[in-house]
Amino acid sequence: MRKALRPLYRALFGERMRARLRPLTYPTDSLFRSLAWRGAQGRVFAGPFAGLRLAPHPFLPHLLGTYECELHDVIESLCGQQWTRIVNVGGGNGFYIAGLGRRVPDAELVVFELTAEARAVITATLERNGLAARATVLGAAAPSNLEAACAGPGSTLVVMDVEGAEMELIDSVLVPSLRGVTILVETHDVIRAGCRDAITSRLATTHRVRAIATRARTIADFPTSVSPTLSWMMPAHCLDAVQEWRGGRQEWLLLDPLARAPAAPRAPVSLSPS
Repeated sequence: MRKALRPLYRALFGERMRARLRPLTYPTDSLFRSLAWRGAQGRVFAGPFAGLRLAPHPFLPHLLGTYECELHDVIESLCGQQWTRIVNVGGGNGFYIAGLGRRVPDAELVVFELTAEARAVITATLERNGLAARATVLGAAAPSNLEAACAGPGSTLVVMDVEGAEMELIDSVLVPSLRGVTILVETHDVIRAGCRDAITSRLATTHRVRAIATRARTIADFPTSVSPTLSWMMPAHCLDAVQEWRGGRQEWLLLDPLARAPAAPRAPVSLSPS
């Protein structure tokens, strides 16, 4: 029952309020989070964004580095390319824009996020990782301001997660610059039926399309080295900690433009904590 109510709980209460309520509503979970935070030293523990500094009380898959692990190989590949700008649509808590910003140190960073509360968290995350000077944090994305963000010389990477609004935004008629940019988008057929196929159809003549599906999480996904004690003391919590509570099967689309030559590879940036 508690698991079934989590999406509603997350929808009703923002992250800051959940952080305040957590010790009262989930005392054992709070202990688990404290031990995991200490083991990770307040940074993303594993994955392509390892070492990224996080705000207290993060989403546990972010902290552990297991978040969207289906994309880790894709993210590593993208981080090995040269980008003039990275545009993150649906910035959440800044995980993607800051993680990519650390890995691609010369890129201009633009992030769109609907709510003022989330924009404040994104700004703090960028500052915490020394990225604020080359980042622009904007409000809700629309075709007009997305076009302005993507237009211009050089290569652009768009990373999008907007809970179904990708149907309105990924439209190369309304946003012509999308024809020449690389796009990694989470599609939400669980919210907007036919979303994935509509986007694929719109960009079929301008992009190579690769679909990546979500998969179930298991206890093997938990990085035991973050805290060996947790693995045997609280195995059920370890399994819970890598869940992402998506509500159904989803797919990401990686759309690489046919008209742009692949960017030259470069050595990945060291992720040693500074």
